[in-house]
Amino acid sequence: MASDAQPPTLLALAQNVNALVSDIVAHLSATNQPEPNFTTTSTEIQQDAHYIALRDALNDSASDLLQLVNGPKQHLRRYLCTHNDLAAYQIAVNHSYFQHVPEDKPISLSELASKANLSEDIVGRTMRVLCIQRVFSEPEPNVFAHTAGSILFARDEDLRAAAAYQLDELFEAASASASSLGTGRNPFQQRHGVSMFEFYAQHPDRAARFAKAMAGIVKIDRQISELVTGFPWEQLGGGKVVDVGGGSGHVSIALARAHANLNIVVQDANPQMLAQAKHLDLSDLNGRVTFMQHNFFEVQPVTNASAYFIRQCLHNWDDEKCVTILRALVPALEKCKPGTPLLINDTIMPGHATDSRYHEHGLRQIDMMMFVALGAKQRSEEEFRTLLRTADARLEIVKVHSEGTMGLLEVHLKREE
Repeated sequence: MASDAQPPTLLALAQNVNALVSDIVAHLSATNQPEPNFTTTSTEIQQDAHYIALRDALNDSASDLLQLVNGPKQHLRRYLCTHNDLAAYQIAVNHSYFQHVPEDKPISLSELASKANLSEDIVGRTMRVLCIQRVFSEPEPNVFAHTAGSILFARDEDLRAAAAYQLDELFEAASASASSLGTGRNPFQQRHGVSMFEFYAQHPDRAARFAKAMAGIVKIDRQISELVTGFPWEQLGGGKVVDVGGGSGHVSIALARAHANLNIVVQDANPQMLAQAKHLDLSDLNGRVTFMQHNFFEVQPVTNASAYFIRQCLHNWDDEKCVTILRALVPALEKCKPGTPLLINDTIMPGHATDSRYHEHGLRQIDMMMFVALGAKQRSEEEFRTLLRTADARLEIVKVHSEGTMGLLEVHLKREE
């Protein structure tokens, strides 16, 4: 958890903000990237490790400066009212504002309201909530246009699905967080009456949207670079890789495109998730990504793999269920060559005073999301070690390839010497 060595002063924070902005401008210049702006032509900054460190530090200092200037009451007021902002986003997403506003020209309020099939009053009010945050703009009264913050959603169905998933199922479930405590139900069950997995089984349309949402979330802040570049896949030769709980296969597809030597089996228990692959053009992969229905609580059927990886799955389950998932992989690992890696690609929670507050806030939000959706949690490296030891004393982490939002742990099954 991030902490302060000494209380910051306004002037010191302002000077730090100025210095960090100068460093960011210099970095953009050195990497031949233009400065960002709020127009639809603004390009996305390539966020390498150096830029991310500067970005996080700037957010920490700028946030502290604003909190001190605004005072605790105003800060609290804005923080506790963010659900009203989300309400405006919810209406905008569900009524297709992002698609109705033309990409290349403004639209009048009356025309937008007609396209959304809503009153001009509610469309104008919700649009102005978003405009204040530079998601859309109002260049003249009752006329709206896209910005860099809105055009993303207009152009990308996966991002819209990610927003809808957060603003519908999870936003509603979050409101039942406190009332769920002590009931034996998680907030999602408390609000929707069934578990998240049962909910999607009952609503195939939402299940299809959820599959797209997972792809959208990867685009937002759970990049697969740690998995694609953080492990020496070339050492596997042309071996078989098993993506355990791989959903629609979007991660494995990207991995296969980055490494022509890999043959990947995507496993998932949900046929709706697997069915999403039918809508994808995989002709360039020449059959190197295949799909298999498999429940990861049951013994792993593929026993001749060169590697197994499980991404964004363990955080969906409590410790007991995670132990079952890991234990189900052991018989397959026993039949594989010694040193066959099990890669766990998941959020790794920080310890005390190890992260920026901006970065840690994102991790804590994800942890709360797991509580809301599934009554589950994100884990620290030590908590992962405990799970592995409980599943089988021979399972041990041999290398931590990365930490944070998308950590990558390499696990081996220790053999008798």
